[in-house]
Amino acid sequence: MADQPVLGELPDQRAVFRRAAPWLRGHRVALAAAVLLHLAGAALAVGVTAAIGRVVDAADDGDRDALVGRVLLLLVLVAATGVLTWASRYWLIRVGERVLAGLREHATAAVGGAPLRFVEAHRGGELLRRLTGELDGLARFAGGTLPDLVAAALVLVFTVVMLALHSWPLTLALLCGFLPPAVLIVRRFQRRAGDAYAGVAAAETAVAARFAESLPAREQLRIAGGVPRWLRRFRADNDRLRAAREREVVTELTLNLLTLLQAGCVAGLLVLSALFVGYGRLSVGVAVVFVLATRDILGRFEDLAASLGEARSAHVRLARLLDLVRATGASPAGAVSGGGDDPVGLPARGRLVLTGVGFTYGPGAPVVDGLSLTVAPGERLVVVGPTGAGKSTVGKLLAGLYPPDRGTVTYGGHELTALTARSLRSRIVLVPQEVTLVAGTLGENLAMVAGRPGPDRVAAVLDTLGLTGWVASLPGGLGTALEADSLSTGERQLVAIARAVLADPAVLVLDEATAGVDRETAARIEDALSAAAGDRALVVIAHRAETVARAHRVLTMPEGTVGAGRR
Repeated sequence: MADQPVLGELPDQRAVFRRAAPWLRGHRVALAAAVLLHLAGAALAVGVTAAIGRVVDAADDGDRDALVGRVLLLLVLVAATGVLTWASRYWLIRVGERVLAGLREHATAAVGGAPLRFVEAHRGGELLRRLTGELDGLARFAGGTLPDLVAAALVLVFTVVMLALHSWPLTLALLCGFLPPAVLIVRRFQRRAGDAYAGVAAAETAVAARFAESLPAREQLRIAGGVPRWLRRFRADNDRLRAAREREVVTELTLNLLTLLQAGCVAGLLVLSALFVGYGRLSVGVAVVFVLATRDILGRFEDLAASLGEARSAHVRLARLLDLVRATGASPAGAVSGGGDDPVGLPARGRLVLTGVGFTYGPGAPVVDGLSLTVAPGERLVVVGPTGAGKSTVGKLLAGLYPPDRGTVTYGGHELTALTARSLRSRIVLVPQEVTLVAGTLGENLAMVAGRPGPDRVAAVLDTLGLTGWVASLPGGLGTALEADSLSTGERQLVAIARAVLADPAVLVLDEATAGVDRETAARIEDALSAAAGDRALVVIAHRAETVARAHRVLTMPEGTVGAGRR
């Protein structure tokens, strides 16, 4: 079996920002502008504190002219700080949202273009969580916490520099009394935060996946009496999430020690400032600046430390999203596997050939082993066999949805793995047993193929397939709005067949197109298939005797033997 990349529940969190750097292409100038705006805003914010000290000194000296001038300067600084703070915050949020929008598009394209084996190897809720929950969390961080985090860090640095220019002994005393214990508290938090936030993300994913898997099966769960068993499993997932949340809360409470440290430092600085003023080594204005700035420093540091929790959570979310992109094989440019140029001379109609093909889902015996087969244009091959014999697997191998573990699958002499996704899907189309329709009209669902066929083309195909009367019998014809249960299983198959013929493939593969439908609808599907055949190859996976009777050849699984049909 070929190695299949899988998503890690706790992905690699090392060098996340270096790995994310390529996704910032095209946004670096905007990010530089955001940083410059924040630098200017932080500098002005610190300037306001220094200006307050100068106002106090002018008032203490009784210099009215200097007092008026300094008050006016203070007002200008306050106004400018407000404008720059708003502008820097807005610009950073704007840039962050654009980066996330691009990442969202790339991640969605990566999953959409990922190999089918990758998608089938993961729970639907896991992929959905990474495409929605992780990005939503990053968006909240970019729009709320990140601007505060950047502003707090810059103001903190500029304030320390400003205080050092006023009195380096007091600044040194402040740093020595505050920084060592503060760093120890933050490091203790950081050691625990990675596992705590990753554990919450994994537990949330398990709960979301359990819901996503149960909703489509709600009727079956009730009929089979499986609701209590599902609730027990959900309770186990929920208990895991509760325990993870408790560990997260305990980890975040570590940062509350900073509040006690802040109170002690402010009290100590007040005493030192009073002594310096009393000995004439410090003016009253500078003492006021130190008191105000110290409270600001400690408050900003506390905000910074509090934001570290959300930053660590965002770090884990980004790691999980990058793990998704890595596992799908997507590049920062949004390309997925199967890109590049097509080989020269790819025919519009050609032979589909399997040579010594083997395929295994997991440890154990292969599902398909050494299968060799040729399907010619205009031929109708029916694949039969008991449930679990590998019929659907053969269909997916023929359609290029599964690359073989051994051997080759070629169309027109070219391996399917060498074709671009667009060309492969234009030559070979698979109609699955479970047909999914999107919200919209019947006409919009039919037109969901490359080239967006117009009404005339859609009408011509419906007429060829003998479906014009059926469409006319619907309440709104092609304009009929489709809901979740508005069409029966057989009618959905008719829509899928018409959509496939609109793509005009060389090979049409149908997986149990008539399974679970009444005889009349099955006959209509068979007639539509016969009309769709023409010079294209049909590969039909089926159980019905009526379907087998129309075959040119029959492939019997799991033996892999080919015999003549009754036709």
